[in-house]
Amino acid sequence: MSSKQSKFVIGLIIALIVVIFAVLNVNPVTVSFGFTHVKLPLIILIIVSLLLGAIITMLLASSGSSKKDNNKLSRSAKKQISNVKVSNDSQIADALKENQTKKQTK
Repeated sequence: MSSKQSKFVIGLIIALIVVIFAVLNVNPVTVSFGFTHVKLPLIILIIVSLLLGAIITMLLASSGSSKKDNNKLSRSAKKQISNVKVSNDSQIADALKENQTKKQTK
């Protein structure tokens, strides 16, 4: 079983446990948002919390993949800078050679 498959199976098992837990807790509870109080069934609160956690996890996971892209870009940029330095070094060397040959011909 690959790593992605095992993560998927573990995720399904955890989701199933949360759903069973939520179904067993259907009593209404009062939730305070500071400025107001809302009475909700606990199952709704558990499911909404689970969904918000999943959304936050997906958002944070997508930022990690952009870091890999930045590393690739950084490597590419370093390679281009290296190429520019080599090009500049050869231009400087050519200019020095021309300068030396001009001095020798005088």
